[in-house]
Order: sequence, then structure tokens, then C-alpha cells
Amino acid sequence: MKRTFLFLVLLMFMLANLFALPARDVKIITNRDYFPSVYKLIEDAQKSIYIFMFEARIYPDYPNDVNEKLLKVLIDAKKRGVDVKIILDASSWNRGNTLKNKQFADALKEKGVDVYYDPLDVTSHPKLLIVDHRFTVVGSTNWSYYALEKNNEASVLIDSEPVAKGFEEYFRRTLSLSSKKLRMKDLE
Repeated sequence: MKRTFLFLVLLMFMLANLFALPARDVKIITNRDYFPSVYKLIEDAQKSIYIFMFEARIYPDYPNDVNEKLLKVLIDAKKRGVDVKIILDASSWNRGNTLKNKQFADALKEKGVDVYYDPLDVTSHPKLLIVDHRFTVVGSTNWSYYALEKNNEASVLIDSEPVAKGFEEYFRRTLSLSSKKLRMKDLE
């Protein structure tokens, strides 16, 4: 009995490792560590940046805040030839969030960055960043002042092509259902 139990435990451990996705590194990024980690990833991106975000904000009265820095580094990446695509939540039931996301989107679209809105009848709640088909940041952090500067937030940075590939497939599926245009009459 003892041998059988030991064998089963060992077998479960081996099977779990067999099906786990490999990662070079996993880094916990909490609270104020999120912004510098994400900023550096975007700044160093060479091929692609895919972002799927529930809440993204700009604050015109604060031109040097972290949100403005995120906008600028994304625009710079686009200018370098990096494929930058962003999906933001749009919602027929949460007009305030949708309009604030539209402000963020418009600031990027003016500079040639591709921004899409998810379908209005779906709430997209991810806080996801995928860079160069290798790095994935996923967690609780929205791109708002409070999330980046005040809240307790928890995310992970994963250095793994297989993980990035899995999230890219999810991103592309949602992108195929998303639209570059937000029809304001649909929000009424």
C-alpha cells in the first residue's frame, strides 16, 4: 500500500511536470514594480507588443504621469517598426469606462497605433501584455493612475515562448471579433 501510494505521488509529480509549459523565468511584479517592468519591456520590444486591457487612461492635466509615459513608449515602439496592437474593453452597460478607454485609444490612434474595441455585449477584463512572442505580463493591474500609483496590485512577468504563444492565440481570437471603430450611438 505504501509503495503504491508513493508510486502514485511520484507519477502525479512527473505528469504535472510533463504537461507544464516551460519558462525561462517568472517574476512577481506587485504595486509600484509594475510600471518600470512594463515600461522596460515596451521600450526594449523589437517585434511585437500586444495589449489586452480592461481599463486604460490618460490624464491631460498631468502630462508627465505614468500613463502619459506608457502612451509615449508605445508610440515610440510603433515608430521603430514594432507591431503594436491593443484591444480595449468597450461596453454598452459601462459607458464611463468605454469613453475613458476611447480617450486613451484616440491618443494612440492619432500616432498610428492600432487600437481595437471588443464587442459591446462582452466585458473584457484582462490585464495582459505580450512582447516579442516571448514575454507575458498578466495580473490585476489596469492602466489607470490608481492601479499604477496607489492600489495594491499583483501581476507576473513570464519569460516563455509557449506561454506567450498561448496568450497570443487568445488575443488573436478576440481581435478577430473586435472593431477599430466605436459607434457612439451603440452606447446609448
